[in-house]
Amino acid sequence: MKQIYINRNDKYLKGNLHTHTNASDGRYPVSEVVRIYTEKGYDFLGITDHDVYFRDRAEDAGFVVLAGEEVSCNYAGDDFYKAAYAHFCCFHKTRQVENYFTYKNAEELADCISKICDRYEFVQFNHPMFTRFSDDEILLLNGFHSMEVYNHKDYYKETGLDGADALVRFLFNHKKKFFLTAGDDFHGPYKGTVHDFCCGGWIKVKAEKNEKSILAALKRGDFYASTGPEIYDFRREDNVFRIETTPAQHIIFYTNDRRCKHIRNDDGTDVTVGELVLRPTDYYVWARVIDGQGNCAWTQPIFL
Repeated sequence: MKQIYINRNDKYLKGNLHTHTNASDGRYPVSEVVRIYTEKGYDFLGITDHDVYFRDRAEDAGFVVLAGEEVSCNYAGDDFYKAAYAHFCCFHKTRQVENYFTYKNAEELADCISKICDRYEFVQFNHPMFTRFSDDEILLLNGFHSMEVYNHKDYYKETGLDGADALVRFLFNHKKKFFLTAGDDFHGPYKGTVHDFCCGGWIKVKAEKNEKSILAALKRGDFYASTGPEIYDFRREDNVFRIETTPAQHIIFYTNDRRCKHIRNDDGTDVTVGELVLRPTDYYVWARVIDGQGNCAWTQPIFL
């Protein structure tokens, strides 16, 4: 058996699925946001203002803007410790959607997600830690296509965690299936800061440079997420998974087994290749790459 998931010879586009403009609480108009990302070498952006659907698709000058919005589900219960929210970046509206969603518990949020997924072609669960749900409650949520494993704007500031890796692995261990994204949650200078929080998390998508092809690739999972490292090759040959990357300090394969496979050199030199031999009890595999600056890349999970 041979299956190639990432191939160095294929064409990949760089993009961000979580972007705000002055149509909601971002600082800049769409034209300025597009200019910023174009100059940084991006190929596409999802414009996802809060509860404002961006309809003006653009594919001028070789840059693609995806039509989308960030749909809000707000907590309406009386538990102070859960006074938070759940946000979803949603693309290509297929049916009219309600403007406002509220929930008092995980069951009600699950119903909100079902309604949202019924109205959009691709739905991303943003910064999932912000719901403040317990693990058992998170297990009740289904239907979304992807989850932000990394959010550049304020994951660490608001949660004390630099990503959602532990939550993601918990969900995979319980046989939840979804893809992994990294994004900026770009607003421009945010809450009194002076720096633009952009270009810190992105995805590389195997697609042609148009909206239809990009959305199709997202739904297939033909992409990987990163904050720095590149993944050149990721494949399975018989019972061996193999990955090739830019120079990294760590390559970690995760499965449902408690013992993960950690590839590193004891002398601190970089590694670029890692392999995992499947065990009979493994039912999924995914890999995380960490470079010398602490930047990460994530493959998609492969469910066996």
